[in-house]
Amino acid sequence: MKNNRNKRARYFRIITLIAILIFAVTVYLFQHYKPADEATALIERQSEMIVEEKIGMKTALVITPPEVDDSVGWIIYPGGKVDYRAYAVLGYRLAQESGQRVIIVSFPFHLAVFDINAGKAWMDKYEDTKKWYVVGHSLGGVMGAQMAKSEDRVAGVGFLASYPSADFSDSDLRMISIRGSSDKILNIAAFADAQEKFSPYSEFYVIQGGNHSQFGSYGFQKDDGMATVTKENQIEMTVDFLVLWGSEK
Repeated sequence: MKNNRNKRARYFRIITLIAILIFAVTVYLFQHYKPADEATALIERQSEMIVEEKIGMKTALVITPPEVDDSVGWIIYPGGKVDYRAYAVLGYRLAQESGQRVIIVSFPFHLAVFDINAGKAWMDKYEDTKKWYVVGHSLGGVMGAQMAKSEDRVAGVGFLASYPSADFSDSDLRMISIRGSSDKILNIAAFADAQEKFSPYSEFYVIQGGNHSQFGSYGFQKDDGMATVTKENQIEMTVDFLVLWGSEK
């Protein structure tokens, strides 16, 4: 009888632990950073230029400036657990300054690991655009680079507070790295170790006073450093770097 009671107790503990784990994973998957008011207001105000489009189950914000230059396009991979609409301000400014289409893709559970190749579907849809730049924030940069490694239409990869996990040291793919000096979420040791994985055609920039959160418009990310530049200035500097880099031959 005692052995039976012990077995039932162990069984109950195992079931309880499994239930707790399932609950924790579920809570994690469904929690995310939502777009700030300035992002949602911009989407509503610029409804002719910023359009939500779908390809099957895939959704993206497609930002098309007037008299768009179709020869080049940009795809933005959002950071982990961040709503894709939170990058509307960055994408809008990038489209305005470059004169080119910007597509901000979304992912299941707001995690790029669940759909690494999401950008390819949008490249296929806008088939007249033969040259693409992929820009990813944080986890989005890592996954965007993974997609770009096997995609000939990608001419360059931009890393916002991010770095490649795959080795591009023998690649001719152009790269740009932009990070904030007050970023406390980017693992600087891992970033330093990843330097040898960047392609030989890479540029590196640091926004003094910038942090991790302000590449998007979703508020302050837990554990980040306090920025000493405004969100508007950080996005403006980021766009300036990207447009100049994208215009280089």
